[in-house]
Amino acid sequence: MLERAQGRALPMISKGVELTPAAQACCGACRTCVTTNVLTLAIAGVTGAAIYAARGVRRLFIAEPS
Repeated sequence: MLERAQGRALPMISKGVELTPAAQACCGACRTCVTTNVLTLAIAGVTGAAIYAARGVRRLFIAEPS
């Protein structure tokens, strides 16, 4: 089960790495860095909410075996 979960999460993790700054070479307070950081957090929040909602919908519509 863990291998399957890791296989599903790996593409999302690799995309997140592409969106986040590789290293903080500056203080992170300029407009560009703040915008990048805020957008990254927003994307992470939306992704988390979508995953949570998808699990709920899947549980709602999948019939339990009798």
